[in-house]
Amino acid sequence: LCDIGSCREIYCTVQHCGLALGGIVHSAGVLADGLLANQTQAGMQRVWAPKAQAAQSLHQACSEHGPGIFAVFSSIAALLGGTGQANYAAANAHLDGLSQLRRKSGLVSTSLQWGAWAGAGMAVESGVLEQLERQGVGALSAGLGLCGLELALGSGSMVVGIVPLRWPLLLSQLGEDVSVFWTHFV
Repeated sequence: LCDIGSCREIYCTVQHCGLALGGIVHSAGVLADGLLANQTQAGMQRVWAPKAQAAQSLHQACSEHGPGIFAVFSSIAALLGGTGQANYAAANAHLDGLSQLRRKSGLVSTSLQWGAWAGAGMAVESGVLEQLERQGVGALSAGLGLCGLELALGSGSMVVGIVPLRWPLLLSQLGEDVSVFWTHFV
């Protein structure tokens, strides 16, 4: 966990060495899945601290120094949700909001709402990749993910979702009561 003091120390060390801080990429993540009724404060904090609290610390420590890149790795869970992932979705939604706050303050920022990665990552380790694919949410190959990263950082967007979706299958999971949000995609 990067607190404000250590972030400033890192920046000062970089500056002291005659280097410029080119960018910040925050990619921490922890899962502590469970139904909302079973969530504890400790479980919420276990996910919140490395994801949202650390990104907030980086923002506070480096906002006046203006790195060329400030990218936070959010999750598509902030947009789509996920069974048992209230804590994870909330922490990632905080990253999306932080990116918007930075942009409104004239600072660079992009929040990348990553989908699951094929072959590695938390979705593979937790065994939910097959479930996601049955719902129409595909997995990112390394090539597709890197391409998405390059496009997102060059797009000037505040929040970018990077996930392969099979729209007919995904929308069929929603039934006839498609919310207003999804009608834009239909």
